[in-house]
Formats: sequence, structure tokens, C-alpha cells
Amino acid sequence: MSGFWGYFRTRLDAKGRINVPAKIRKNLRPEDQDTFILIRGTEKYISMHPLSRWEETMERIRQQVKNAQDMKIVIRRLMYQASEQTIDRQGRLNIPAELIEYAELDGDVFIIGTVTRLEIWNPRNFSMDVEGNEDRFRQLAVNFEI
Repeated sequence: MSGFWGYFRTRLDAKGRINVPAKIRKNLRPEDQDTFILIRGTEKYISMHPLSRWEETMERIRQQVKNAQDMKIVIRRLMYQASEQTIDRQGRLNIPAELIEYAELDGDVFIIGTVTRLEIWNPRNFSMDVEGNEDRFRQLAVNFEI
């Protein structure tokens, strides 16, 4: 299966780096060059986009947002703390301090696969999100035959 799925527990070190598991790295495309675009998520998480998929995401946004004023709002929100980061030789990825603060990361972190991208969560916030959406998930999942 191509893409990102499952969750991984890792630690944020004192220099603001996380270890990117080999299972994630092996699913990167050659054109990603081991590089991710990190942005603020829609909740208290960091959205982690492989470089090639970020370009695809931006194209999809351009096609969906037709109004110039709406596009300014979307682009400003996405880009003002966006950060391009490359995995180093030890498999670590730097996370900028502003994004660490936004996602309330400290110590253990979860990396969650969401098919085309990843999310970096504080485990406590992730658990609260999953528990808070459990009833709605059950309503939606009835149609999935899983």
C-alpha cells in the first residue's frame, strides 16, 4: 500500500527535532528529496506534506478557490508559518519553534498517517480529538462496511 497510514510514537528532542520512522521515509517519492512542508493544521497539530504532494495540494486549492479575496485568506493562513524541512542523515526532521508551540508539543509526539500527508500531534490532544469525534465516526463508518 502506497501512502501514509498508522501512527508512530517518537520524541521531540531539546533542539526541536523528531525522528522520522523508516516506514514513513520509504513511502516518500524520489522527487520529495526527503523534504516536507510543515504547516499549522486545522486543529492543534502540524500538517506534514511531502514536497511533491504539497505541490499537488496547492494546485488543488488553486482550482477550488475561485474568489481572489478567499484565496488571499487561504494562502496567508497556510503560508505564514509554513516551513520547508529536510530529513537529515540521522533520520531527524527539525520542527520550527512556532509550530511546536502551536501544536503544544513537548516530549512524546504522535505522527499520524492520513494517506497523502502526515500529522504531528501531542498525544493528549490527539486522544481528546479521537474521543470527541467517536460518535460522529460511528455514524459515518456505518456506510464503509469495515
